[in-house]
Amino acid sequence: MEGNTKEIKRISPLSVGRISAAMGAVVGFFAGLALALLGTAIAVVINLGAWLVQIIGATLICALGAFVVGVIYAAVYNLVAGWVGGIQVELDEV
Repeated sequence: MEGNTKEIKRISPLSVGRISAAMGAVVGFFAGLALALLGTAIAVVINLGAWLVQIIGATLICALGAFVVGVIYAAVYNLVAGWVGGIQVELDEV
């Protein structure tokens, strides 16, 4: 096996929560945009206020949900990694 094998022993739940929230916000933005466009196409009348609420609401809901899931996932990973070992990764020197 070439490279350097390392093991992830612990993951910071808050760091995973932050990156998950950022990724969730991006997904939520596009989901909100899709919902707003679909709603606009169905209604045929453009209501900018409702359109913005859908985009912002979906962005915030997805970001918050992803943050919570990321924190829980990292905490559970830390618990399980203590029992069975962490994820092994192979690293190359750059």
